[in-house]
Amino acid sequence: MPGNSSMKYKIKTIPHFYKALKRLVKKYALLKQEYVDLLDSLEVEPNQGANFGNNFYKVRIAIASKGKGKSGGAKISKLV
Repeated sequence: MPGNSSMKYKIKTIPHFYKALKRLVKKYALLKQEYVDLLDSLEVEPNQGANFGNNFYKVRIAIASKGKGKSGGAKISKLV
């Protein structure tokens, strides 16, 4: 439920994700902070992003150092 602070969520990733993130952070320095901001945002509103059904969402984040906005940024798939 949006804004329901009584529910607790744990973020899990696949091993390949951190490897890819580390590579991208070397290329786009601001991505690390943008990822941290996304995690903070997901704590407040876990159901954000494009809903594909069955609690599966795709979230787009802009990579500011890339200068292309959300459409040219990173896409993250998540299951709530």
